[in-house]
Amino acid sequence: MPLLENENSSGVPQATKAEILYLLNLTFLPVIAFIMLLNMRNQLSSESTALEKSHLTQTINASIWAGILMIGINSLILFLSGINNVWTWVYIIIYFTSIHSALILFGVIGISKAQGGHFYAYPVINRTCNDSDLPQ
Repeated sequence: MPLLENENSSGVPQATKAEILYLLNLTFLPVIAFIMLLNMRNQLSSESTALEKSHLTQTINASIWAGILMIGINSLILFLSGINNVWTWVYIIIYFTSIHSALILFGVIGISKAQGGHFYAYPVINRTCNDSDLPQ
């Protein structure tokens, strides 16, 4: 089905690229894709659409939260339970698997929203961007 022409359709490729980089950051290229997201943010121009800015802001925020959730909480579990406790590893594996899967699912939904020319806010970890929240 072809994309409906609207005011957001010109920002679809960049919004989709931001969402793809978010997923790459979570899966295959953890730090490299995040640096590419930051580079993409630095290259925003004043002609960039609100859709591009929104998806880019959302993916950078979600990537930061993903790092906090994945590294921070797992480190906390490890610190509180001890490295030699068998249950520590059970908790870490269950936590990592469930949170990581949820974050990937949010990214897949974000890609579908970006390709449709729609705005998207990641549940729980982000909020909808207003114009004042977007980079100028």
